[in-house]
Amino acid sequence: MEGTRRRREFEEALRSAIAKLGREGNDRIDRSYIEEIGQRYDLDPDEASKLFVKSRGEIWQGELIEGESGWEAATLENVPSTGISPEDSSV
Repeated sequence: MEGTRRRREFEEALRSAIAKLGREGNDRIDRSYIEEIGQRYDLDPDEASKLFVKSRGEIWQGELIEGESGWEAATLENVPSTGISPEDSSV
């Protein structure tokens, strides 16, 4: 139960971070930044990374940028200006 709550909070923080990047005109998010957000919710770097990749299409759209040891960043497309998820848009 605790793990589910942390993951949900991480996903909301991720939505907000992606929306902020979009408002600032950025179309890239680094893996290290995602891992940093995950740390705030007691997620290890690998778990934060996996949750981010898994959330593609739900929280973010775009492509992963591959590096020497896996993906290192993601390009973001159609970034919303708020951190509200599409299913909450009736607010």
